[in-house]
Amino acid sequence: MSQSVGNKDQSDTQDNNTSKKSKLPIGLIVSFLLCFLISVLASAALTYFFVSSNSNEGVMAERQKEIENQLNAMRQSIEQQNAQLSAISAENETLKTYLRHSSANALKNILINQEENIQAYLAVMRQAIGDLSDMLPNSSDWETTYQYQMDLALKASMERTTLLNLLKTGEPQQRNSSLPPKSPTSSN
Repeated sequence: MSQSVGNKDQSDTQDNNTSKKSKLPIGLIVSFLLCFLISVLASAALTYFFVSSNSNEGVMAERQKEIENQLNAMRQSIEQQNAQLSAISAENETLKTYLRHSSANALKNILINQEENIQAYLAVMRQAIGDLSDMLPNSSDWETTYQYQMDLALKASMERTTLLNLLKTGEPQQRNSSLPPKSPTSSN
């Protein structure tokens, strides 16, 4: 019996060894397959990445060329605009010279003198109507009417004189001698 038990133990040990041997290669094969698949997937991913980066470089190069073309166009446009600004500045200086030497100042002064003469005439007329109303009895109604109309005309003439004085005709600014020169102050 001891032999049969010994044989049985031996056969169990052999069965265990054979089952372990048969299980071991399947596990080993599966692990090798997994490693192989992972390496294939990793190499495929790297290949895709490098291929797509090459195509991105092409797109980036095209985009860079477009941007450089736009930049060159902008530079040319800026140069043209600077040339136009230079021409306009030169023309502006010429026009300022013509304006300073034009007859606009003379015309403005003539109109101001006319308005001052009209104001003087209206003042004389107002005095004459006042003197006439003193000479005539019961003349206060028409004196009031005419005085009011002359006041309106005098006021309109003074407004025109003020507007003519504000008109800029290119003459240099006149400094008011009664006011001291302004000193620059900071209001901070």
